[in-house]
Amino acid sequence: MDALLTLEQAGNAIDVAALSLLGLALVSLLVQRLETAIILLGLQGVLLGVASGAAALEEMAWRPWAAFLLAVLVKAVAIPVILWFVLGRVAGRHEVETVIPLKLAFPVGIGLVLLAYWIAEPFTTGTLGAEGFAAENAVPAALGLLLLGAFTMATRKKALTQVIGLVTMENGIYLAAVAATRGLPLAVEFGIALDVLTGVALMALVTHEINRLIGGINVDRLRALRW
Repeated sequence: MDALLTLEQAGNAIDVAALSLLGLALVSLLVQRLETAIILLGLQGVLLGVASGAAALEEMAWRPWAAFLLAVLVKAVAIPVILWFVLGRVAGRHEVETVIPLKLAFPVGIGLVLLAYWIAEPFTTGTLGAEGFAAENAVPAALGLLLLGAFTMATRKKALTQVIGLVTMENGIYLAAVAATRGLPLAVEFGIALDVLTGVALMALVTHEINRLIGGINVDRLRALRW
């Protein structure tokens, strides 16, 4: 079957999706409600679906289409639904609590994005090799997602926001795989998606138990369990 997108068009679509993912991750640093953070994470999954869908439209083979469906079902549907389910059973307020003020977190996030672009400069267009798409922002955005996800985990007090940070980091890895190598082998992608989904489900279960035991999901309150 003939491709519906050229290599350049697919690269442009992936480039736009990558920049949008980076923008969503930065906006996530400013949100004050857990509900909003979960919605933004779901939108990240949608944008990853756009990136993998562009790759599928360029290649027009069953493997990239299977990867597209897997990305959408796991990242845009299953993970947000699991987190929303747990949030509905969490006691107390649903505000995001941070170690540092939100007004300071955003400039730090901008700095991390600039750092990602500086580090990834040797790996942008022209050095990705014949297997990659011409999406010069994809690799820096992927590294930026890794850094912003780690920053979220380090600076948020609620257990659910730390799960969101971990998923954001994995989204960065997935974006890099789509852009630089046109996706991993399907067996590898399926295994990673299953691992992420299982990990999120387990962390959601642990979060639920933390809430049941101490009446909240603020990880600072776990100190009460120390003897």
